[in-house]
Amino acid sequence: MGTDGVVDITILGAGPSGLAAAYYAGHRDASVRIVDSIEQLGGQVAAVYPEKNVYDVAGHPKILGRDLVELCAEQGLQWGAEVHLGEEVQTLDRISENGEELLAVTTSAGTTYLSRALIITAGHGAFEPRKLGIEGIDEWEGKGLHYFVREKDVFRDRTCVIVGGGDSALDWVLGLQDTARHPIAVVHRRERFRALESSVNEAKELESQGRVRILVPCEVREIRGDGHIAAVTIENVSTNEHFDVECDALITLLGFHSHLGAIADWGLELEGKRQIKIDPTTCETNLPRVYAAGDVAGYPGKITLITIGMGEAAIAANNAVAQIRGEKVQPKYSTD
Repeated sequence: MGTDGVVDITILGAGPSGLAAAYYAGHRDASVRIVDSIEQLGGQVAAVYPEKNVYDVAGHPKILGRDLVELCAEQGLQWGAEVHLGEEVQTLDRISENGEELLAVTTSAGTTYLSRALIITAGHGAFEPRKLGIEGIDEWEGKGLHYFVREKDVFRDRTCVIVGGGDSALDWVLGLQDTARHPIAVVHRRERFRALESSVNEAKELESQGRVRILVPCEVREIRGDGHIAAVTIENVSTNEHFDVECDALITLLGFHSHLGAIADWGLELEGKRQIKIDPTTCETNLPRVYAAGDVAGYPGKITLITIGMGEAAIAANNAVAQIRGEKVQPKYSTD
């Protein structure tokens, strides 16, 4: 088992919050290492919705996910943080070396990484999409069934049916307007959507123009096709009416099953089932010198936005640096 050198802070997760933590720690002259199980920088933003517009990041009226990731990486890596991608963390131990207590994290690559503090920015942890409750649903993967929209051009001139009632579903109903064939159908099992009101209103306006077809309260009951999806059978759950809708791209955006993986076995106190409980004033967990920020961090009243995660990253990094050095917590401003 290989052993790497000691750094001040190891960050678990290379999404926007992890890259923000790397920036703030590096700005405080701390040495930083980033470890992520995904093979690319940007976490779930890069993996799941690189071509989706993000509207809630301070300073950007709207920005594509991939562009946000590029800017976060440029900012976060400017102090020379070392990066290790494609390595899933496994164990966390405390060891003594030269009279100093260090945190030792092992990964699936057989490496042990040593650091003085740890910041967990693992997003939603390991995740997999929720699937439609249709027998044989897995047989349609790669044949017109999609769980993400990574590249819009894949759907160019396609007849799309989007299933879901949250922000992702409505965002892509709007985001594919310049790509997919009209009308784009959106299927939701309830009358009311959970998405942002402005998105719902825009979709209704597009429906009046014949560019969107809103099917509520409805559910997809059957997928039909010969080697590739050609149509779906939909049931109106209020009237029990069944009808067919042409479809060669079925996009199901029903959320994810997520879990913390090996991190859940480290003795961390949880907030709910999938978040690590932190003190929001310091972002420290119940384990000394282990911090968390972003979607993986939880406390009463938590709002899971990228902007919030970036703020928590700054808090975690500054508190980690102060604890390592035995100093009072204070920011180091980036302007004079």
